Amino acid sequence: MDFEEEHVGGDDIEEIQDGEDIFGEDADISVHDAGSKKDAVIFLVDCKKTLFDMDQDGQGTVFSKILSAFSSFMKAKIISSPDDRIGMIFYNTKSTNNQLKFNNITEIYKLDGPSADIIKNCLKIEQNFEKDYQLGNNAHFHECLWLCNHEFKELDKNKFNMRIFLFTPDDLPYFKDQNARSSALKYAKQLKDADVQIELFPLPSQNEFKIARFYGEIITIDLDEVNNAVLDTSTKIMDLHQRIKQKEFKKRALNRLIMDIDDIKIGLKIYCLVNKAKKPTGKPLDRRYNQQLKKKAQFIDEETGQALFPQQISTHLILGNEKIAIPKEYMAKIKGFEKPGMTLIGFKSSSALKDYHNYRASYFLYPDDEHVNGSSQFFDALIQQMILKEKIGIVRLVPKQGSQVRFCALLPQAEQYDENHFQTPPGLHLIFLPYADDIRGLSSVKQEGADITRQTLNAAKILVNALTIQDFDCSNFEDPSIQKFYTYLQGLALQEQNIEEPEDLLQPDFKGMEKYRDIVNLFMSNVSLECSNMPSRSKGQAGGRGRGRGRGKGKQEESDSDDCPKIKGKGRGSTSKQKIEEEDSLEGEEIYQPVKKRGRGR
Repeated sequence: MDFEEEHVGGDDIEEIQDGEDIFGEDADISVHDAGSKKDAVIFLVDCKKTLFDMDQDGQGTVFSKILSAFSSFMKAKIISSPDDRIGMIFYNTKSTNNQLKFNNITEIYKLDGPSADIIKNCLKIEQNFEKDYQLGNNAHFHECLWLCNHEFKELDKNKFNMRIFLFTPDDLPYFKDQNARSSALKYAKQLKDADVQIELFPLPSQNEFKIARFYGEIITIDLDEVNNAVLDTSTKIMDLHQRIKQKEFKKRALNRLIMDIDDIKIGLKIYCLVNKAKKPTGKPLDRRYNQQLKKKAQFIDEETGQALFPQQISTHLILGNEKIAIPKEYMAKIKGFEKPGMTLIGFKSSSALKDYHNYRASYFLYPDDEHVNGSSQFFDALIQQMILKEKIGIVRLVPKQGSQVRFCALLPQAEQYDENHFQTPPGLHLIFLPYADDIRGLSSVKQEGADITRQTLNAAKILVNALTIQDFDCSNFEDPSIQKFYTYLQGLALQEQNIEEPEDLLQPDFKGMEKYRDIVNLFMSNVSLECSNMPSRSKGQAGGRGRGRGRGKGKQEESDSDDCPKIKGKGRGSTSKQKIEEEDSLEGEEIYQPVKKRGRGR
């Protein structure tokens, strides 16, 4: 397992507010300033002929997918970060249009904020490419870097994260010209010194793309993220939209702590792997000028009405009807247990960790060599030994100054790669353990009712196995209210006339459930259910064994409730009693084909 450091620049701090986060309950957690900076991105596209060939999936050219990804990227920015800067440059074109007058380089969009006009018009570039730009093959790559550096010089690097998204199918732009290669390395170093990151997106070509031939010395490699999936040019592994989406937000640690193991100290970074999607909170604006307002809180003396300064405010405790003044620094010491950090208490068998112990979202721990040198090596050995001996660690955690002491379990995770070369990183899951009074005792529930027959039990097993969703992934089901909010917000920003309603993936799939009607009828007939929430057929089309919907002819009688009709009749609505008895020995094995996964795949 290799642990590599990802550096987060900046010396200032910012505050993160998240009511559900232990590191943000009081909004006083300090992290590096990388997340507070604005984003500046230039899409640098190598216009080779292969980009205009039909893609492997037959759904368009690679060039059209780049434009579509650029449009999606800008749509996300115009809503979430309108102050970011985005530009696009083509090289290896016959046309020339740039500030420095370099041949065969065309600046399509200058580095500027996202706009509705660019989003509407960028997809039309491919239609007019032969007319406006045409293919060329004489651009110098070092001049492209020079032009990008010239664009970024107008920005303050303390306020912007500057990046270049490089799209190219050519892994060796300079085959014999060593002078040009040296110039490219020179300007790449200048970009690196200016804190500009070059991120490579290899595109499909006839030969295998080998990053070590040239771009290994050019691009800024985040070794935490580099694996075969990132560098693979096959569209089967990762869609271009998904690859760009991964780069849209820079990964950053939620917090950094020191872990004490006897006399050994380990630097740790804490990451939040899952976060609840929320609608952004509204910001107050001045109605006259449409400018954002700033909130300012002041303490006012109740008697005099004068504003009080912090040094004029003190804290006190009432003892014996007297107010005893206590300085704020003393109050902080009273509330504090120990310095923020993590202390290893011991190890337990992994079987001691139960499902009900995980009462809230966990975090992920990763070594931090920047604070403590050698943390990665110790962390690697610790994970391997914990997995080998099937142990979990028990630690005492103080997330921040003055916060509640937490006891947590450390669950090791080994490094893995799936069939698509996606990496499961090595690390430790930080699982919060409940205190004794956090676990509620349940009063004994008296079970009453008729004895369940074997036939009914088998019918229930068949129903559960048939309706079980295989490979369920909650990320495939989006929150319809949030999707609708952003859809209308995007339509407002882009001045769209007809806004398409987003699909609600949480609605019942009535069509898909039709093929399981017989199984449902089988279960209903065994438990003598009188009504069903399944969509009813037209009158006179109901039937089945006992009381349930079937396929034969039948007669419908109205019950006391309009929503719960009683249906009687004969038909082919269920499997016979003999079939239930035959399944008696199968113990609920999956006989029927399970429900297919519904939702958006990734």
